[in-house]
Amino acid sequence: MTLEEQFDRLIRTLQLIEREPWKWDVAALEVEFGVGRATVERDIRILRRWGTIQRKKGCFALKEMKFLPSRFTASEALALTLAAGIATERIGMPPTEAMKSALAKISIVLPERVEQFIKRMRKRVSVGVNLVRECNSETLDKISKAISCHNPLDIVYYVPSRNELTRRRVDPYGLTFRLGAWYLIGKCHLRNETRTFGVDRIRSLRVVDDHFKYPKEFDLEEYLSKGWQLQADARPEHVVLRFSPIVARWVSGCTFHPQQRTTKQRDGSLIYEVTVAGIDEIKHWVLGFGDQVEVLEPESLRRSVADTAQRIAALYSSPVALAPHEAAVRL
Repeated sequence: MTLEEQFDRLIRTLQLIEREPWKWDVAALEVEFGVGRATVERDIRILRRWGTIQRKKGCFALKEMKFLPSRFTASEALALTLAAGIATERIGMPPTEAMKSALAKISIVLPERVEQFIKRMRKRVSVGVNLVRECNSETLDKISKAISCHNPLDIVYYVPSRNELTRRRVDPYGLTFRLGAWYLIGKCHLRNETRTFGVDRIRSLRVVDDHFKYPKEFDLEEYLSKGWQLQADARPEHVVLRFSPIVARWVSGCTFHPQQRTTKQRDGSLIYEVTVAGIDEIKHWVLGFGDQVEVLEPESLRRSVADTAQRIAALYSSPVALAPHEAAVRL
């Protein structure tokens, strides 16, 4: 018997008596591993050098093992499992296979009762985070490794506004998941500035066998906080909104931006202030509140929201006009 086989048997013995305490005795372990009684007894003696293995009515239970990591509580194990599940199943976070492997290893060391608790709770806890725009997991994995190793990327990128493909080299600084999609932030050599790229719009990618110097002053969260969501390279705009008393309490209890400031008014309304790059992204958010919010500053945002509201009103001011084929289906 090789040392590797003996070590594997010792680990599996620990797993069995950890997951199912007071079930396994010497005879059962003999059958499980196809070895004799003397071998099982020797294994138990070896394991007891490193921890406390209790024996009652011939059956074993693991109380403590010095070289094993701290045991997970049911809540800790559930938190890890849910987080990993969200990362791999909902938003496609790389590397997927590594995450699955880590979950499998966690599962091995969990007691049976904890594993059953997790299975029950995973069916009863739902997190509303989903990948809206699918992207290639292999592409995400390559980008992640390039960020870590400071490798430039040569990409073919689709620009939807111009309906064209462009070739460019990017020094990858970071990845972010926003608005249901993954985005790459990095220095674009074509534009010679930091840009944001939708990963799903990268048609091809090559990791360059070279290294770039990662800028010490760059902080991903700080960079993203300049914009409302992703637009961080536009001119900063100080936005002031007034929310009606109907939604004021709810808005005041939420953090929509790390630099937001709120002030409650005597009439129950709420003044909301934030400085962001550009007004396009925050405009869509404001429109979502309908007539429960008013833009006070800047004037450009106020006019833009008003223009959009007028177009919406015009759209709904006349009856629905069905196309001929739609009318036929409706009939």
